[in-house]
Amino acid sequence: MAGFLSADQITKIKDLADTLHTTFAQTITVYKNAKKTLIASTPAWNSLYRRTNTGSNSSVEYTTVSDTFSARIYYKDMEKDFMAADSGEQAGSQNKVILPDGSVDIVVKQAGYDYIREARRVYFDGRYFAIKSDGKPSGLVDNQFFTFLLTPIDE
Repeated sequence: MAGFLSADQITKIKDLADTLHTTFAQTITVYKNAKKTLIASTPAWNSLYRRTNTGSNSSVEYTTVSDTFSARIYYKDMEKDFMAADSGEQAGSQNKVILPDGSVDIVVKQAGYDYIREARRVYFDGRYFAIKSDGKPSGLVDNQFFTFLLTPIDE
């Protein structure tokens, strides 16, 4: 795009897209697999009885690993997105994908993408969601944002 847009115009487009994202984003919490810590090396672990001084018989302690990011959230309308007879991509197709009610797309920046692609769950709006897709890059002049498909987890 070097011939069509100047560097200043590209910077302005990126800034406007970032402002749009910041305006409509909300905070999400992303959880990775819990971090395992062996507690056999602590003074509380008794290897003879295979218990800690509190009576626990597990030699592994799990620590929650999470971080928060801002994301734009788009709830899927299943009737419009997947079931309509005249929907563009799947018109007449037998390969209709039916997602659980409450499925969402989230859009995050690069830092969120780097963290979410190794994560297991996402929490926002009082619910947990499972990550069902890889991040799909998007942006007008470069890959500024990434979109993930999430499905709700019944807990």
